[in-house]
Amino acid sequence: MVSKTLSEIRPGKELWNIKARVTRLWNATLLGSGEQLSLDMILIDQEGTMMHGVINKAYMDKFKPLIEEGNVYTIANVRITPAAQKYRPVVNDRIVNFLPTTTLKTVKDTEDIPKYSFNFMSTDMLSARINVDMYQSDVIGVAAHIGPIEETRTNFGFTKIRDIVLLME
Repeated sequence: MVSKTLSEIRPGKELWNIKARVTRLWNATLLGSGEQLSLDMILIDQEGTMMHGVINKAYMDKFKPLIEEGNVYTIANVRITPAAQKYRPVVNDRIVNFLPTTTLKTVKDTEDIPKYSFNFMSTDMLSARINVDMYQSDVIGVAAHIGPIEETRTNFGFTKIRDIVLLME
C-alpha cells in the first residue's frame, strides 16, 4: 500500500494510509472530573508537516499499548476530519482519526522523518494571538522570571498555574 503525506490527505475519504512519526503523545482529559476523553498525538511526516491525531476513548484499550512517542508508523485505515475551531495543537485544519479497523506497523528505517518541528513566530505575530485561543504557539526566549505554582479557581474547579516571563528579541 502506498502511503500519502499528511499534506495530501483530505476529509471525505476513509481508509487513508500514512507514514508518520508520533512526535508528541498525551491523554486528553475533561477538566473538572479528570475523565479521559481520548489519546491525542502530533504526527509529523517526511515533509515536516504536522497534524493532530486522535484515538477516541472507545479505541484506547486497543491502540494505547501499540503506540509510543518518538516511533514512526505506517498507519492504515484512518479517517480525516476538519479540525475544531478552537484549541488546535498544530497549525493544520485537519485531524487524523483512528477507527476500529485502523492498523499500526512500526517502521525501522526512520531517517527521512524529522523528530520534531516547530512554527516559531515573531513577537508581533505572537502579540496578535493574545486572547485568540485557536492555536498553541511555539516560543523561544530567556526565562526572566519563573513564579511559584499557585492554585486558582476556574469554572471547572481549582487548577494550578505558574507565571513565567520570557525575554524574546
